[in-house]
Amino acid sequence: MSVFKLIKSDLYRYHGRVNFLLFLKSIFFVKGFKFSFWMRLAKYLEYNKLLQLIPKLMFIYYKRVLVSDIQYRANIGPAFCIRHVFSTTFGANVIIGSNFTIVHNVTIAGKSGKYPVIGDNVYLGTGCCVLGGITIGNNVIIGANAVVTKDVPDNAVVVGNPSKIISYKGSSSIIENPYILNEDI
Repeated sequence: MSVFKLIKSDLYRYHGRVNFLLFLKSIFFVKGFKFSFWMRLAKYLEYNKLLQLIPKLMFIYYKRVLVSDIQYRANIGPAFCIRHVFSTTFGANVIIGSNFTIVHNVTIAGKSGKYPVIGDNVYLGTGCCVLGGITIGNNVIIGANAVVTKDVPDNAVVVGNPSKIISYKGSSSIIENPYILNEDI
């Protein structure tokens, strides 16, 4: 998927529609979109010696301002929505699917050189930790302050420390403005 389609899909997640005025509004006033926009551009232009400087500097600036340690090299699918950027961290080796929603103070970290793989339509609640070389299935909700160190199956709702599955109702009711792949927006 091109960087422009990725950015459009991210914008769609915030507003449920896409147009140039929404883009301008979001790039100036929506912290999560602004952060993901510069992250996408920094990754896309990483190997272009002429154009890479400005997106990387802007991304570094917003990482500091928004107190985040998200790596721009992480493999993040389309329709990324980060509602509150503050104190969120994950590394370059994390793999994340489409329609991923994350809020503040979330940690996604590797252990012993293995990193999490997160499916599509996943919601990570405030303060949760996803640790190690685990797989988080599709349509999963991980509740606030949960500590997940084991694989989570599709459609699970996980809470607690240590984490446990409390239902299999999934994330279909909580994902706002889901982006449908292969649909031109």
